[in-house]
Amino acid sequence: MKERSRPAMRKTDAAESLQFRLLVSIAFLWFFSYALARKLTLRRPDIAGESCFQTARRCAYSVVPYAFMRV
Repeated sequence: MKERSRPAMRKTDAAESLQFRLLVSIAFLWFFSYALARKLTLRRPDIAGESCFQTARRCAYSVVPYAFMRV
């Protein structure tokens, strides 16, 4: 296999980093809206004492890395 040059690797790493951030932000917004809806309908929270922001952050960071796994 060919080895990639350092500038090409940096460009790929930067692109993957940007994609990861974008996907995390979209997932965060999705889970944040879900957490707010749960709070407004007075349903029981997933973890007691956790804010909507913490819930959304925890869910986003637990789901998004699976999108970048290589098989």
